[in-house]
Amino acid sequence: MTSLVVYESMFGATKALAEEIAQTLGEAGPVRVVEVGALAAEGPMLPADVDLLVVGAPVHAFGMSRASTRLDATKEMSPVISATIGVREWLDDLIVRSGLRCATFDTKVLTPRLPGSAAKAIDKHLRSAGAVRACPPHTFSVNGKSGGLVDGELTSARAWAGTLIPRS
Repeated sequence: MTSLVVYESMFGATKALAEEIAQTLGEAGPVRVVEVGALAAEGPMLPADVDLLVVGAPVHAFGMSRASTRLDATKEMSPVISATIGVREWLDDLIVRSGLRCATFDTKVLTPRLPGSAAKAIDKHLRSAGAVRACPPHTFSVNGKSGGLVDGELTSARAWAGTLIPRS
């Protein structure tokens, strides 16, 4: 199984999860983990050999980030990792191969509990483009906007990624 893990990250939590997920998926075959802006620069087509696409992003304003919310993030702490393009813009240009397995995740502040999900929005977009859901969207918790992951979330990411590996 060849996997591609794409992430958008402001302060590093979503990137850390993407790397952890990629490490687990590596047990099943080749895996590449890449920041969304770097992948967008390669064009709208995914590599033909990708069997599983995993996409993760932080929750901004109850959903996927926008240019304005990424700008706001840079005012809180600079530099941010994904300053130029977010998953929302990448998805608008992405050409998805029909039947491609996909999984989505997001990072969201633990408290206060607010509505919204980037993972659900990403999942909806990918499925409407022809991808097939490998598992329901998943949310990982962070301690405030720039406080890092809640304890245990990297372990949870490994377990979640393990569910994406087909068992024979």
